[in-house]
Amino acid sequence: MASFLKPWLLVPVLAGLLAAGQIWLSHLRYELSLETQALSAEKQIVQGESSKLRLELASMTRPERLRKLAQQKLGMAPPRPEQVVHP
Repeated sequence: MASFLKPWLLVPVLAGLLAAGQIWLSHLRYELSLETQALSAEKQIVQGESSKLRLELASMTRPERLRKLAQQKLGMAPPRPEQVVHP
């Protein structure tokens, strides 16, 4: 009689293990979803900062601004015709 009960005991144990595995996978999926949302929000923030920095870089490297700084702070001036060498 003991050999007859063993297969029937195995079915509920396996069903319990499968249910526990399903719950664990569901929990993992939920945690990954939260992490994905957090990373997406962080990505948006970083992209916004990147856009601001690109705009600032473009503003700081404008030729007119650089020319003005070179003349005022460094005392530079446009080259005179005799200083230009033509190949």
